[in-house]
Order: sequence, then C-alpha cells, then structure tokens
Amino acid sequence: MHKMKKTLFTYLFLLVLTSGCINIFDNESIEVLEVKSFQYPSIEWLEVNNPELSLQDILSDSAQFSFDTLQATMPHQRDKVYWLRADFSDLNLSETEEWVLRTGNFSVNNVYTTHPDSGIQVSKSGNFDAVQYGLENLNWRYHVVSPEELFEGKYVYVKLIEPFFARLIYKRHVAAATYTDFTFISLRSFLESAAYQYRSILFLGGIAFLLVYTFGIYFVYKESLYLLYGIYLIFLLMYLGVKMYPGFSVWMFGSHPVYNHVWNECTQILLNFWYTRFVRKFIDAENLYPKFNQVAKWVEWLLIVFVIAITISIFIQPLSIMPYYLVTAERLFMIVFAVLSNIYVIVNLKDRRGLFIIAGSSVLLAGSVTALVLVDIQYFMIGVVIEILIFAMGLGILMKRREDEKTILSKEMERVKMRALQSQMNPHFIFNSLNSIRSYMIKNETKEASGYLSKFSRLIRQILEYSTEESISLKQELQVLNLYVQIEQLRFRDEFGFDVRVDESIDQELILIPPLIVQPFLENAIWHGLMQKEGAKKIELVIKEEDAYLNITIRDNGIGREEASKSRSGVPKENKSMAIELTNKRLAMLEKASEESPRVHIKDLYHTDGSSAGTEVSFQLPKIIKMTT
Repeated sequence: MHKMKKTLFTYLFLLVLTSGCINIFDNESIEVLEVKSFQYPSIEWLEVNNPELSLQDILSDSAQFSFDTLQATMPHQRDKVYWLRADFSDLNLSETEEWVLRTGNFSVNNVYTTHPDSGIQVSKSGNFDAVQYGLENLNWRYHVVSPEELFEGKYVYVKLIEPFFARLIYKRHVAAATYTDFTFISLRSFLESAAYQYRSILFLGGIAFLLVYTFGIYFVYKESLYLLYGIYLIFLLMYLGVKMYPGFSVWMFGSHPVYNHVWNECTQILLNFWYTRFVRKFIDAENLYPKFNQVAKWVEWLLIVFVIAITISIFIQPLSIMPYYLVTAERLFMIVFAVLSNIYVIVNLKDRRGLFIIAGSSVLLAGSVTALVLVDIQYFMIGVVIEILIFAMGLGILMKRREDEKTILSKEMERVKMRALQSQMNPHFIFNSLNSIRSYMIKNETKEASGYLSKFSRLIRQILEYSTEESISLKQELQVLNLYVQIEQLRFRDEFGFDVRVDESIDQELILIPPLIVQPFLENAIWHGLMQKEGAKKIELVIKEEDAYLNITIRDNGIGREEASKSRSGVPKENKSMAIELTNKRLAMLEKASEESPRVHIKDLYHTDGSSAGTEVSFQLPKIIKMTT
C-alpha cells in the first residue's frame, strides 16, 4: 500500500510537470500557424411551441415576419423549439469550396439548405442523430454545405431543441469556415487542448492503474472492501472516459445515440451507488454508524429507482424534459445527502476511518459542484485525484490494522490452544474450533474470528475452572452448555436451534450437579444426529424436578441411531463415544456416592410413517441442594 501511495504521488507530479511542458509547446506551435478563425453570420430567432412545424411552415410569410433579432433577450424554455435564420451575405467566405458550419451541441440540431436540383436538404447532427463518419473523424457534430445551397443566396435555417442545456441556445452562435480553414482551425484547437488531453490521459491511466492494483489486493486478501472500491473505479472510468473523450462515445454509440444518452446519465448515478456502498463498508457503518447505514441502504435503492426511471424515460421519449428533471433531482438529492452524511459522521465520529471519508467526500463534492456550476470537468478531475490520494492512505492504514489484528489473533490462538490441551475436553472439538477460527481469518472475517475466539477462550477457562470442582450449580452448568452450543452454532453457521426448558420450581443457583455432565450428550446429538440431517435441526434440553431427583432429557430431531451407526457404504459400524463412556463411568461413581441410583435411557423417536424422528437421551441425577449459612 505504501508503494501504491508513492506511485499515485508520482502520477500527480508528472501531471503538473508535463502539463507545463506541453503548454510551452502549445504556444510555440500555435504561433507558426496562420489560421483564419470562424466567421459568424447574423442570426434572427423564432421561438415556437409546435415541434412538428416543417421548414415549409417556417418559410411562410407569417413565420418569416416573426423572426426577431431581439429574441435572444427572452428567457429560454426547455419545451420550446427554436428556429434560427442565419444570414451569410456579409461573410468573407470563398465560394469555390464547401463550407463547414458549427451550430452547437444540442439534442435536435438540423441545418436546412436548398439545392438547385434536389430541392430542400437537411443535415442532422443532434445528440440523438446517428453520426455519419467522414469529417467527423476529426470533429463531429458539424455540417457541410455548398455556397449555392443557401436560401435566396444568403440564408441557412437551423432547428434546435434542447431540454437539458437550454440556456446554451442563446450562448452558442452559428459559426462558419471554408473546408480548408476548418482543417487548420481543428489542428489549432487540438494543439490548444494538448495539455488538457495529456493530463486526461495521465488521469485516466492513474485510475486504471489503481483499479488493477485494487483488484489485485482483493484477489489476494478476499476483502470485499477492495472489491467495492474497484467497482466504483470502474464506473468512474466509464463516466469520465466518455465525458473527457466524446469521440469514445461516438465510437461506441455512434449508430445508436439513445444508448449514449442512457450511458451518460446512468453511469454517474451508478457511480454514486457504488461510492455509497464503499463508504458504508469502509467506515463499518453497520456497527459504528447504524442510523447512517440504514439511511444509506435506502439511498442505494432510490438510486436504482432513478436509473430505471431515467432509462425508461429516455427510451420512451428522448426529447422529453422528464430525464432532465430526474437527473437534476438525483444530483441535488445526492449533494444534500453527502452534506448531511458528513455532518452526521463528524458529530458521531468513532475512529480515524470517518475522518478519511469526510475529507475525501468533501473534496469530491466540492469538485463536483464546481464542475457543474462552471461547466468545466477539470474541477471534478482535481477533486477525484485528491479523493483517490486520501482514500489510498485510508485503505493503507486499514490494511495495516487488519494485519495487526491477524497477528494478535494468531498469538491468542496459540495461548488458547495451550489452555485447551490442558483441559479434558474432546480434542476433536478443540482442534475443529481452532480450524474454524483460522478459516475466518483466511477469509478476512476478523470480526467473526475475534468473536469466535472470545467465546472459545471463555469456554476453556470455565472448563479449567470447573474441572477441579466436584459439583457446580445448575445455573453454571447451563451457562457452560449455552456457550458450548453457541460455538458449535458458529462453526456450522447457525444450522440448528437449541431450546432449554427448566421447571420454574427449580432454584438453579441452589441445585448442584457434577460439572459438564450433560455436555457429552449434547455433543453426540450435534455430531451424530444433526450434522447429517437435511432441513430444520434442533435440540431440546428439558430439566424437571421429580421428588428427590432431577430428570434430564436431551432430545434431537436428527437422523437417529440406526442411520448414524452406518458407515458411508451403508454397513453398520461400531461407533462408541469416549466422552459418553466417561460420562457413564461418572454416573456409576455417582451411584456409589448416593443411596439413589442414576439411570440413563436412550430412546429412538419415529414419525407416524415409521421414519426416524431423532433420538432422546434421559437420565436422573440426585437432587443435591447447596448448603447455605
């Protein structure tokens, strides 16, 4: 992780250094180009409500008198259609070669001309029109016309519809240049943007490098946090790749522009979706910030709803203003959510991870809002670079913490192993439990491993403590049994239930029984009765008082003794439990120590159809009451 941070800082340094070098190259290169600039015809505007009006309608006398040069002073409306009449009579353009017209980047962008032979012609270069490759290989969304195609020898008509960025209708004017001049203008434009292009390449390359590195970490450690961050980086590349290089969008969706629109609007929402999931995982919101975690889950579902709604809206009616309202609502909602989330984490800060999220999110939010307001994606790029550096440091610290936790757990495992070996518990249970803890650690489930190890250590300590006692209280016995069953449930992912029922007449603190007298029967029920069973599994422990005895019953709904006694080949086998045999000896010793005799009964249970319903073990213990002073 230290190498990753070092590499990212190197990328940032190269970004600044090479940008300065290229700027010098730009200025020197541009000075040697003698290029004519675009020329701008005078424009008259006509705003109409009906998008179905044809050019013939616009050429009518009533419409012609409605064109107004002052129309640009009126406020724009997203549901309006705008017709432009461009007058080229005052421009100094060669009439011996074709002209290239730039009319802006809008949803509907139609240029109408008239040919002496074929009549009215239309050139479509709107965002929802398929791109025709040719001149567009260098710059797309332009129109090519011939001087003899002008109406009345001087006019070109343009039809514009823009539900998303309607304010640009009055800010971008028709520009014209000869084909030759346009080639030089394009080259000049390319050189002027060379520094930006180089920074963009370094920027996207840095994200791609971090993406590969992040997935490498994920495949090594199997930590879902890095998977979530990697997916977030994928959507970041998908979104910025198209925004920074529109030609890439044309290459992918040139023939199906509606898909490009869906891509642009939905990838940024899915970017927010995966970013929110990553943040929840990074700060361990489920445990440290439960309220935020719950709200963030609902936000994630809401983002999916936005994606579905926008996709459907675009496919049904691409020129509708509904996608604009949905996208705007999502952006405003996420800005408010980000601000409130940062405030909540600051107020309820639990550890340093929250500080990294606050810093990274704040910088990213500032870059995003600035880019939206100033319509310059470079501010978003700056926010992303700083956010990546902050998160890289946070992930590095988190990785070191996980490694330290593993080291501590490994040392604790060795101590517990030594304690366990000193006890007289079933060695299979001890080593299987240790293997389960090791499995959690391999899977990077350190929290589960720590909880498992804590319970296991407590069980071993209690066993060591009680092993020197002749008797313990019924309450202590039940506590040990519950702890033992919890560990077995953790090992088998809570595949069985455990129900304890004790008569209310029994005072659990005053009744004494031999320590761990019930545990071997529970172990036998779990391993030989339940583990091979499919479906619901449960064990019942029932303790009742009868005269001078305690009646103890262990009942399971497992496969039964007959099936459990068979080997894998189906042949019955001898299967004696050493723990149960030792327990029988303890009961026999207890019989000699008491005038009353304990009795052990094992009963096979069956369903009405004759199939096995489990096993029931019952025995009696003399009721010994603790002497009080």
